Amino acid sequence: MGNSAKSLAKSAKAGRIMTDVHMAAGIMHDAFPVGPGRNVGTAIGEIFDALKAHERSLPVEVLRKRTRQWTERRVRALWKHEARRVDHYEIQDLTAVAVEEARRERQHLKARQERLAALIASVDAGEFGPGESSEGGSVRGVDMPGIGFTEADERADQSQGWGQ
Repeated sequence: MGNSAKSLAKSAKAGRIMTDVHMAAGIMHDAFPVGPGRNVGTAIGEIFDALKAHERSLPVEVLRKRTRQWTERRVRALWKHEARRVDHYEIQDLTAVAVEEARRERQHLKARQERLAALIASVDAGEFGPGESSEGGSVRGVDMPGIGFTEADERADQSQGWGQ
């Protein structure tokens, strides 16, 4: 028995087959995930900005062949799986933007990893005073915001007992 267009549409809505719209939305959701620092509106705005920047970098001949330019409304329709169709160049643009976002995120994570390695290297066993261990001791000599240990903080340390 053959699949009719109606049965394919039903199965696409049920998520049984991958459509171009699902693929486009998946690329966007993977590259710009929603989380504590990014809500849906922010993610859509970031995707739109990245797509417009990518679109501006394309040659004029390529842009002339396209049926439409990127709009925030188009990005939102793809994000919410509301678009009826997706053109090939849209998938290509989304993929290019996702790759660029992955490179940017990788650089950010690499820089963070280097900062954490420097922090670990700066806190070695020789920097802990008497009675302090590397597991429960205070951090000294680390120039990081929010640490701010002072002499008063150390005197008020209650791990050694009250008033010592």
